[in-house]
Amino acid sequence: MATYLAHITVRDDLDDDQVTGMADALGAVGEPQLRSDAVVFAVPGEAPDGATAEIAASQHAAELLDGYMYEVEVTEVQ
Repeated sequence: MATYLAHITVRDDLDDDQVTGMADALGAVGEPQLRSDAVVFAVPGEAPDGATAEIAASQHAAELLDGYMYEVEVTEVQ
């Protein structure tokens, strides 16, 4: 199985406790990237292919980020 990294971007005004809680719930690694209009979490995972990784990451984000505006982008880790 290949290893993938999902970059989950949450476009909302979040306080520090929300960022910490989201990072923990998502299983993010490293420090979240704080931008002026968003926070980006890096979430690792494994899947047999990119399409499956994209679906799994999107479902994971949907379950945890209900009510927030977010985007998911998945890349394969070499």
